Amino acid sequence: MSSKSLTATGWLNKKLSEAKNFYIFASLLSLVSAASFIVFCWYLAQFSATWLTSAIVNPNYLLISLVFLVSRYVFAHYSSVLNYDAGSLIVSKIKKETYPSLLNHNELDSTTATLYVTKISDDLKPYYAFFIPYAIASVLVGILILVVAFFVEKWVSVILFVALLVIPMQMIVIGVGAESLHKKHINLFLKYSAVFYNRLQTIAEIVNLDNFKPQYKFLETKSKALNKATTNVMSVAILSSAILELFVTLSIAAIAIYFGMSLLGIMPGASYNAGYNFQTALFLLTLSPYFFFYLRKFVSAYHDRNRALAAAKLLIPILETEKPTEHKGLDADMKSLSIKDLSFAYPNSPVKVLHDISLDFPQKGLVLVKGISGSGKSTLLKICSGSLFGFEGNLTVNNQPNDWTTQWLKENSSYMNQFPFIFDGSIRYNVYLNENSSETKDYPSFLDKILAKKTESWETELSHNGKQLSGGERQLITLARLVLYPKPIAILDEPTANLDSETIDIIIPEIIKLAEKSLVILASHESKFDAVADKIIELNWGEQMQISKQ
Repeated sequence: MSSKSLTATGWLNKKLSEAKNFYIFASLLSLVSAASFIVFCWYLAQFSATWLTSAIVNPNYLLISLVFLVSRYVFAHYSSVLNYDAGSLIVSKIKKETYPSLLNHNELDSTTATLYVTKISDDLKPYYAFFIPYAIASVLVGILILVVAFFVEKWVSVILFVALLVIPMQMIVIGVGAESLHKKHINLFLKYSAVFYNRLQTIAEIVNLDNFKPQYKFLETKSKALNKATTNVMSVAILSSAILELFVTLSIAAIAIYFGMSLLGIMPGASYNAGYNFQTALFLLTLSPYFFFYLRKFVSAYHDRNRALAAAKLLIPILETEKPTEHKGLDADMKSLSIKDLSFAYPNSPVKVLHDISLDFPQKGLVLVKGISGSGKSTLLKICSGSLFGFEGNLTVNNQPNDWTTQWLKENSSYMNQFPFIFDGSIRYNVYLNENSSETKDYPSFLDKILAKKTESWETELSHNGKQLSGGERQLITLARLVLYPKPIAILDEPTANLDSETIDIIIPEIIKLAEKSLVILASHESKFDAVADKIIELNWGEQMQISKQ
């Protein structure tokens, strides 16, 4: 990202080049689909006019019209597929770009970072898969129909052209307010989702402390605020649809009245003196609603644009966060790693998540960080991975300064988040991180547990952050990356959280094996780690309680 801030619209449009070929082919198919529908309307009008005016039924006209109608839907289907694939491709690349930045952002904990990438992906995909394609199709198909209508009956083209100008203008007016509503909704969603998740994680403690009713009232208040924001967003979407339908109804009614009065001889049409062409009237009356087909879809997707703009405005400042100065010697071996008098508080928060932490790490082995939920374990791990800056105290590798150390840790540590991130792609790509790799040997044997369940084995396609996998399978794939691409330090945040005992029994030996060659720092509630850890640090609401050695 350049130092000069991009506008939200500029940032969104810049990503369109990632899938320009998809959009080009989809647009051509939309034009062919529209042309097929125009031919369908022509032959259907010819069949109807011949039948109604001359009492002659010509099945050939009807058969040809049906062929072109089917063609219209076939071409439209493949156009939609290409547009959806374009949206998936662009959002997949955005996720790859933004997730590390979100995960490492000082103002976000790991839970909120994961919610950010999920929510923002959900808000961006409709923009690229629906809004952009419908905007392009509205213009291209609209121009095509206007040209046809102009050569057939110019006054109909005038009515349609006026509608084409007025509808987007009223949508822009509505969109000004809608964008701010979407931004507020995203903020509340991310903020309160993290709160709800935190309460679920600590539900046992809340009940034990007899604090259930106050927490219930607190969550009820937050839920009502979120529901109100959601209702406001939906109200704008309904309003925009209602206004569109009003203009569409008025436009089609104006065309119908014009033809009716012309046929009755009240209003002279282009063919008035020669007797008005009934087929022409039927053709344009059948075609006119289709002129608004993509406009309707464009307007219905307009709130997707507002959602995307709101998401981009929240995302751009994070992506433009100034990077620290690059240091030399980051390939040096680790001889020592220590923290002394370390404290940390997230921006805009008066509460310190960590307070006065001191610890010397071994060069290799397993260091276990324990503590109740909210005690600062994840924050300590992110600092040890070089992801969080702005802390007080000292974090040193080889007795180097803090800024050099954080960059060294960033280069030389691997991080396994408690919410594993899965790329859109095959299992092979997610494990080997190489789209062109055909390598499958020397992989950790625990992956056989996953591959045996998948009919396409390594080529199984994953999407939507690996929704095709269970939580344990996502953890195993992430762990496989750490094993295949080891670094001097491996940091694991709750690697066994919410897993079944069978998967836990697979993961723990692999972590122990990893600790024989590297320094492994992990946070976990799993009691089985106590017996195998080389060093244990216990935290309590950010305070260091004790350090024990095995």
